[in-house]
Amino acid sequence: MAAVVGKWELASCDSNFEKYMQAVGVSDENIKLALAGLTVASKVSHDISVDGKVWTIVVTSPAGEKVDKYTEGQAVDTKTLDGRPVSVVYTVEGDTLVETQKGDGFESRNVRSTSGDELTMTFTANGSVSCSRIYKKIS
Repeated sequence: MAAVVGKWELASCDSNFEKYMQAVGVSDENIKLALAGLTVASKVSHDISVDGKVWTIVVTSPAGEKVDKYTEGQAVDTKTLDGRPVSVVYTVEGDTLVETQKGDGFESRNVRSTSGDELTMTFTANGSVSCSRIYKKIS
């Protein structure tokens, strides 16, 4: 699973990002902020590292930095980027890093997979609404 380790910068996002955010309960105000701030131009990055079964993911955006540490397979109570409580479990499934989030009224399965210097993060809310964000490896 070492393929996902590294620093990745957002390169593209499909048009379903707004629908995905609606499906997981992001407020209209926070959707507007996300559509303005979580863009390719804002140089959003994910710095992913692993030590044994402990994953660290640092998300950097214009709003600041969010650092999360997870032990594979163990639920952790944390908050979404917009501050809502959520329970998160990370697992490795083959060549993918899978993040399952459960919050008030939603469940999201976020799958990170790689191909060369490209990381695809596919978000699926409540088993139905999906979007993909593509990242390029920068280190």
